[in-house]
Amino acid sequence: MIFNTNDKNYHISGPLQFSYPCFIDMLSNNLIFMYRGIVTSDLVTHVLQIMEERLEEDKASKKTSKKVFNVMVECLRNVYFDEISEEKSEFEATAILIVKSEEDGYLVSTGNYLKNTEVDALKNRLDKINQMDGEKLKVYYQELLASPVAEKGLSSLGMIDIARKSKQKIAYQFQTVNEFFTFFTLEAKVIKK
Repeated sequence: MIFNTNDKNYHISGPLQFSYPCFIDMLSNNLIFMYRGIVTSDLVTHVLQIMEERLEEDKASKKTSKKVFNVMVECLRNVYFDEISEEKSEFEATAILIVKSEEDGYLVSTGNYLKNTEVDALKNRLDKINQMDGEKLKVYYQELLASPVAEKGLSSLGMIDIARKSKQKIAYQFQTVNEFFTFFTLEAKVIKK
């Protein structure tokens, strides 16, 4: 069998038709890490250990590695804090984490389900954060830290931290799944230093 990974014209026959094309897609898209499942505190620890090795293999600088770690932790924390609510089903607690190496940086992307009723508030929060530059983000972060716990919201602080560490706008998308749930995707890029 001959596979051309540039134009993605594969022909596979037999019972194992999925693994190789998936592997080729991961290689051609420079994916250095991918996970799907429930995010737990133990998982976060293991992911960070694996990513430390992957970033070393990719010869990322210590400064870049630290920023990638910070962004990943905040992305996972947002998913994790959502997941630990007793009201969440396993369906809602399932998330995806993808880290992609690019020539000029690393893309960290997470996706998880949330209730349709939560979409507008999250979108408004992200839009507000994306309208701010570095100094305004710093001031807003300090304001939230000084406010009562009920008002600051852990996800707000995490989103601000992602924007500050990546020094980029946070890319996001909401895809309606059904009348109850939406799949939320967040992507942050860390520029290599």
